[in-house]
Amino acid sequence: MKVFKKIGKLFLIVIASVVTLFLTLILVFSSIRWRDISLQKKHLDDLESLYDEDYEATSEQQFVGFDLDLNTLRLNEIRILASHNSYKKQGTALGKLFIGLGDSFAEAKALKYGNPDLTTQMDLGIRSFELDVRYRKGDFECTHVPLVDNATTCAKLSLALQEINLWSEHNPGHLPIILLFELKNDWMMLDPGLSDIESEELLLLDTLLADAFGGSLYKPAELMGSYQSIRERLETESWPLVNELYGKVIVVLHPGDFTQTYLDLDPEFDEMAMFPAVSNADIDHPYAAFSVHNDPDPEAIQTLLEANMIIRTRMDANLIVDEDMRTMAMNSGAQIMTTDFHPGHMFKDQDVVYLDDEYLIIRNQVLLDLE
Repeated sequence: MKVFKKIGKLFLIVIASVVTLFLTLILVFSSIRWRDISLQKKHLDDLESLYDEDYEATSEQQFVGFDLDLNTLRLNEIRILASHNSYKKQGTALGKLFIGLGDSFAEAKALKYGNPDLTTQMDLGIRSFELDVRYRKGDFECTHVPLVDNATTCAKLSLALQEINLWSEHNPGHLPIILLFELKNDWMMLDPGLSDIESEELLLLDTLLADAFGGSLYKPAELMGSYQSIRERLETESWPLVNELYGKVIVVLHPGDFTQTYLDLDPEFDEMAMFPAVSNADIDHPYAAFSVHNDPDPEAIQTLLEANMIIRTRMDANLIVDEDMRTMAMNSGAQIMTTDFHPGHMFKDQDVVYLDDEYLIIRNQVLLDLE
C-alpha cells in the first residue's frame, strides 16, 4: 500500500511540475507581447517628438531609378522592393525549439530573421510592407506565430498605421505605400486571447484604415471610378499615373478564406478600404487588380501583366539566397518584389538586394517591352 501511495505522490508531483512549467512558458512568451506593446508606444512617442522638431523629409529621388518630376509612368509600370513579414522581430531560441518540435526544425531555422521598425524601413526607401493581421478582443495585432514566434514591431496594428501615417504626413510627395494584409487564424489554440475574423471584424478593420489615413487612403472605388468594375477600368484606362498617387497609401487584402466575406460586405465597392487580391490560379473576377504569385515564374506572371494587373512575387524564401530565383523574379516583371535581404536586414554576411544599382523603385521595363 505504501508503494502505491509513493507512486501516486510521485505522479502528482510530475503533473504539478508539468503544469507549472506550462504556465511559466505561457507567462514568458506573453511577456514578449507585453514588452513589444510597451516598446511600440514609446517608439510612437519618440517619433512624435522627432517630428515636432526641425524634421527634414527624406529625399525620395535617391531611391528611385527614374525622374520623379518628369514621371509619366502608371502604377503598374514601376517596380517596388518590399520587405517580407515587415513587422517581425527575431524570436527567442526557446520559441524556435517549440516550432521545431511542433512543426519542423527546418521551419524553425527559416524564422531566424527580423526587421527594423517601419519608419526605419521607410527612411531606407521601402514602400511596400507585408503585415500578418490577427484579432484580439476588439483590437488587431501583427504577429507571426502566436506565443512561440510573437516578437513584433507592430504589436498593435492601430499604432503601426499611425506610424505610417506620421511618416507620410512628414514626407509629402512620397511614392504610394502599398500594404499587403494577410489575415490570420492559424495556431489560435496557442493563444486563447485570439479569435477568428468575421464580418464584424472586417468592418472594424475598414473603419480603422479609413480613420488612420483619411484622404490619403486610395480605395477601390477611386480606381473603379464611373466604370462598372475594376477590371473594366483597367482594361480601358489602365492604372493612374504614379504622380497622381504621390502621398497615398494602398491596402491590399491577401487572397484567402476572408476574401468572399469581405466582398459580401460591400459588393458595390462604395466604402471598401482594401483591394481584394486574387491568387494566380483564380484571376477571373471583376475586382482583380492585384495578384499574389509567390512563385516567380516569368511566363505565368507576364500573362497577368498583360491584363494590367499588379503582381506580388518573392525574390527569396526560407532565408535561402537563390540567384536563379532572383533572376526569375527580375525577369518576371512583377511589380511588388518581396525579400528578406532588403536595406536594413540583419544578416551581416549577406549583401542588400536592390532592383537596379542601388535603387528600390524602378521602371517596369519588362511590362513596357510587352506593350
